[in-house]
Amino acid sequence: MEIAIEQTTIQELIQELYGFLNDVPISIRDADGQVFSIAGFEAGSDGVVIVVNHHV
Repeated sequence: MEIAIEQTTIQELIQELYGFLNDVPISIRDADGQVFSIAGFEAGSDGVVIVVNHHV
């Protein structure tokens, strides 16, 4: 199964999230419905890497 990787800029991400309340938590859901929480951010060789944990 191929996984499509969609890339966005930080500015685009911020614009998408702008309409939400400031204290709303953000989770990431994959195509299979598994939910992950954001654990942190790292500098990658070609951008920012979002580090996730499996949401319990």
